[in-house]
Amino acid sequence: MAACALTVGGVVAAGLPSAAHAQASVLLKNQSAKAVVETVDHDARELLLREANGHLITIEYGSAVRDLPHVNAGDKLSIRFVETLGAVIAPPDSPLPESTLTTAKGYVHGHPRGVIAAFRRERATVQSIDLATHTLSFVTTDGESHIAVLRIKAMQDFMATLKVGDVIDITRTESISYVILNDTAAPAADPNAPVVQAPADAANAAAGAAATVPAVPAVPAAPGVPAAPAVPAAPAAPAVSPAQ
Repeated sequence: MAACALTVGGVVAAGLPSAAHAQASVLLKNQSAKAVVETVDHDARELLLREANGHLITIEYGSAVRDLPHVNAGDKLSIRFVETLGAVIAPPDSPLPESTLTTAKGYVHGHPRGVIAAFRRERATVQSIDLATHTLSFVTTDGESHIAVLRIKAMQDFMATLKVGDVIDITRTESISYVILNDTAAPAADPNAPVVQAPADAANAAAGAAATVPAVPAVPAAPGVPAAPAVPAAPAAPAVSPAQ
């Protein structure tokens, strides 16, 4: 996992030195973010992630990792990464430290999750110390020379306990934990893609479907009921003449 400056468990494991051996352990990075899987290279054993701010993270998980949950390009992840650095004076005649890589996988609330943690350990011999500029030079067992400017107080205090010729074991812990959110980022629209138009027949059919439905004819009003014929008035009774 050489390309990612990451860790979730972030534990410096450089053995358990006695109190007589100066040691230092510092946290370099600890942050969380949302990311989208850009590419998955199974041959190179690499994942390329893009954070929301556009920053790219490459994770090299190595052939020893067999617990990596299956991820695909476009998968959204919730990630947390941490980086720590530790150093300790190596006991005389102690075996060389070995770098290790650990993994784990499981589920959290139904979402697949995983952890990849790399412990890079190397032995170095101090070549020069400059306390005024906090500069330390050393050579590792592979013959490579290094110069480090120690800006963190814990490391500066550790350097003050060293002398030229001291042998130290350096451990850099890098790891990443992630949760697959069971959500996929929508693919970006291709600006060069041709615009597909509906055929004319389909357009006409759609227009015909939108035609108004003929109105239902009005129901004629019921004819009026004829008026009943007038009843003729009774004839007036004749007047009765008074008796003579």
